Amino acid sequence: MNMKIDRMIESDMDEIVKIYNSNTGFLKNHMGVESVSKEIVINDLETMKRMGFQSFSVRDEDGSLIGICEFKMAEEVYLSLLLIDGNKTGKGYGSDVYHQLERKFKEEGAKKVLIDVVCDYEDYVVAFWEKQEFVPCGNIQLEWNGYHSKAVKMEKEIG
Repeated sequence: MNMKIDRMIESDMDEIVKIYNSNTGFLKNHMGVESVSKEIVINDLETMKRMGFQSFSVRDEDGSLIGICEFKMAEEVYLSLLLIDGNKTGKGYGSDVYHQLERKFKEEGAKKVLIDVVCDYEDYVVAFWEKQEFVPCGNIQLEWNGYHSKAVKMEKEIG
């Protein structure tokens, strides 16, 4: 699959909110909610930007918005979010997008990718990252919009 990963633009916001809301398990276990509004998404994106994260839209070969990702570029990249439309999970999009991101990270000189994976609700989430050759390196508690969840820190050497 040939995905296009571009900076998020304001005109994508309604579709981005739909992608968040198509992942109810993610929302419930990361934020303690069943859905989010456009305002919540915009506020989160602005907060992440202030922290040095870049936010991107992911489009499929037809140009349809199918996912979003956020990361902080450094020698050790922190990939804070890779979220694919809930109606498209299990079809290889997540793996394809991650591998495309990893190539970008290598081109930018990154040596390692770090992620935090909320692990107390869906077994396949940690398994997905293990399939991408990430290894667990610790346990933490995350807070997102005041909601706490258990997570496993994972990392992958890429350079």
